[in-house]
Amino acid sequence: METINRRYIWLFFSILLAIMVGAYIFNTINTPSLPKPYAPQADDSEQINSYFVVKDTLGATILETGFPVHVDDQYINEHNVQYIVLKVDGLNAVADIASKKEASDNNSVGVSAMNLPYSKSSIPALSAPGTHVGIYHTHTDESYVPTSGKASQPGAGDVYTVGKVLGDALQKSGVSVSHSTAAHDPHNINAYHRSRKTVTQLLKEGPDAVFDIHRDSAPVSAYTASINGVAASRIMIVIGRSNPKMKTNLQYAKRVKAEADSLYPGLMRGIYMGRGSYNQDLYPTALLFEVGTESISLELAERGVRLLSDVITRVLANS
Repeated sequence: METINRRYIWLFFSILLAIMVGAYIFNTINTPSLPKPYAPQADDSEQINSYFVVKDTLGATILETGFPVHVDDQYINEHNVQYIVLKVDGLNAVADIASKKEASDNNSVGVSAMNLPYSKSSIPALSAPGTHVGIYHTHTDESYVPTSGKASQPGAGDVYTVGKVLGDALQKSGVSVSHSTAAHDPHNINAYHRSRKTVTQLLKEGPDAVFDIHRDSAPVSAYTASINGVAASRIMIVIGRSNPKMKTNLQYAKRVKAEADSLYPGLMRGIYMGRGSYNQDLYPTALLFEVGTESISLELAERGVRLLSDVITRVLANS
């Protein structure tokens, strides 16, 4: 009898152990990792001078980006035409129109910034006292080659300067800013796990919004424009679609883009909805901004975020 009891005990624990191991394997396989916003090399380092080319079903290029492109990702271009990715083959992808948002009087859809006269008086004074934002950088190595000679400077990237310029401009408009310079190197798939601690710390201050500042990888032509007669970097907003707060984040991103289209047509390149969460599950007004590409100068990126600060201030003032 004692031998039989022992067998039952061993059988019970064997089954229990098998269930625990099976549950662990299932959880590991089905838990999505946070991809970094650049296609990884075999050594998991940043891919330089390589980017995805997304074309429509007729073969026209609609997007060039270093951000990883996956099937079912979506992209709202500068004219508010929304695409969905149907196929990805290496660095080439095909997308089709998902929906087209009708232009409103406030969107300035289809108007080229290069044709607008420069007029400071056309841009009203902006201020948003009593508001607060957090700024940080998941990829703290990202830099601009024409300025620094390198696309990557671990822990000392030019994006720090871009974040500071944005923060300083916001403060001049009465917005208080916490700019974190915490490093999250190396630039690999775990960078978002490391920056999550930084975001959590910034959120303790109860900000109106929190922004992760990056720079993309794409041709110069994809990220430069003449805004009111002045050359500046364009900006793309990224939203993580593997995120329970995606709809709220996307609504906020659309508000930012609409204000940009009104104040500075041509500044916003569009909104990309990619696979991942990019820590946006932590806050409904968390956005990721891609400011230019490694092939433009830091000066152009600084001009771009100074314009972005006006847009953000207007959004905060109207919240």
